[in-house]
Amino acid sequence: KEKLVVINFARLFFGGLIFFELLNYLKILQFSLEYTWVGLIITSVGSLIILEIISYYYRREKGHRLHWLVWLIVASSLSLDAAGDFFHLYGKYNWWDQFVHFFVSAVVCLALFIVINAFWVSQFKFSLLFKEGKMKLSLFLAATSTLSLSALYEIEEYAEDLVFHTKRLGPGVDTVNDLFFNLSGILLVVFFITVYYSVTHKREILE
Repeated sequence: KEKLVVINFARLFFGGLIFFELLNYLKILQFSLEYTWVGLIITSVGSLIILEIISYYYRREKGHRLHWLVWLIVASSLSLDAAGDFFHLYGKYNWWDQFVHFFVSAVVCLALFIVINAFWVSQFKFSLLFKEGKMKLSLFLAATSTLSLSALYEIEEYAEDLVFHTKRLGPGVDTVNDLFFNLSGILLVVFFITVYYSVTHKREILE
């Protein structure tokens, strides 16, 4: 019951954040922002939809809810991005953008690993894909998927610059810098899960 409270709190946070962003996009509220409300709305709505879809299939496959900690860390990563925009932290501190890209990529990679490892890779029946092989395949798919999503996010930033004439891309090295810290966050999770498996011999991080 306590786990459901945390999950519903995360849902309430998502809903409140999206509602607040929509009010500002419609100019009912007039809060200033570092970049664009469209970018924040796309990120918030997309994150919630993906998380709800994953949660639904996870529960159908495993018989219990997606771990509350996944909801909490995704909500916290989204709040870091939103705070950077709301309080102009991206403009005030050069390291904030790097920290957010590092942290969010690590969170996404871990969440994807949990999901892929839980109910997708387990369906493989190849004779050579033993327990360790399934773990490595899950980790590979999670890492490459996260890196692909990171690249798509950079493309979305470029699209915003083209349409709304913003400066989301920043200086010439900003995109490469973002992707570098995305990759760094991913590699940290790969290292953590590899060490965790070598010590515990368990594929599951969270149940």
